[in-house]
Amino acid sequence: MPTCKPRIKPKNKHLQSFLASSKIRLMRLLKSNTVKALSKKVQLNLKSAVLEGYITKRDKAEKLYILLHGWEGSAQSTYIQLLANELYKNKRATIFRLNFRDHGDTHHLNKELFHSCRLDEVCEAVKKIKELYRCKETFVCGFSLGGNFAIRVASKAQEMAINITKVFAISPPINPKNSMLAIEKSPLYSRYFLRKWQKSLEKKYKTHPENFDNNQYKEIKSLDKLTELLIIKNTDYNTTDEYFQGYEINTQVLKNIKAETHILMAKDDPVIPFSDFAGIEGQKHIVLKTTEHGGHCGFITGWRMHSWVEEYIIKNS
Repeated sequence: MPTCKPRIKPKNKHLQSFLASSKIRLMRLLKSNTVKALSKKVQLNLKSAVLEGYITKRDKAEKLYILLHGWEGSAQSTYIQLLANELYKNKRATIFRLNFRDHGDTHHLNKELFHSCRLDEVCEAVKKIKELYRCKETFVCGFSLGGNFAIRVASKAQEMAINITKVFAISPPINPKNSMLAIEKSPLYSRYFLRKWQKSLEKKYKTHPENFDNNQYKEIKSLDKLTELLIIKNTDYNTTDEYFQGYEINTQVLKNIKAETHILMAKDDPVIPFSDFAGIEGQKHIVLKTTEHGGHCGFITGWRMHSWVEEYIIKNS
């Protein structure tokens, strides 16, 4: 398994994971946040959903980058904004930052709740974005759950006639059940994700209360129990195990991938078990790059708060 050795600092996996989405890093953009300043909100009216995102066009751009955030992140997440600005500047590219259903301020757009098996609408969005902003090359870059979606979009691209040049997936969950167990084992991460999810559900409750029997979701103290409550009520899955299997990156998903897909993973990721990547190496079209340190989506290389992820994607696209 290829191991890269960027100068990751600090070494602490929890600090790396915290810094990945910390607004402290946005200080880099205080003087100039070009992507955000030039962006326009775009509503995508798809067959299966209405999604929103932000386009930053560059005249005569030959490259289009579609960026996918993590669970309970958004198109405005720190890691998304920083990568977007680096790509706009260094690759002279057009950038589309997509919000998943019920992320950002989009809870009102669709009646049904977001869940991680809603792959079709993300594929439709990628295809629509390509049609609206035509470029010679298209790259899909996803972080965490967004990385999982990016891999699955690549797997379904041929079926849906989506031509993708390359995919970059940063710290993607491979076996979602194992990732949930890893989060639940940590009071730090379980509280963090539970709090963010409940805040999101509160927004959904205000706009579409018909999805809820009551506000019981506020009282649940476990991610697994909250998943069970919402998934069984609002989907065709009978158990959480069935649901987790629905977005697992299994052998069949990998075999269907035709575009070169780069997966970046730190061995010390506190919420994605590194052992889940044992079956990834050697798969056709998959480039797996690992580091000893970097935490979850961090890979910070020093006090200037740059991430090796930005450097890697710029170099390889």
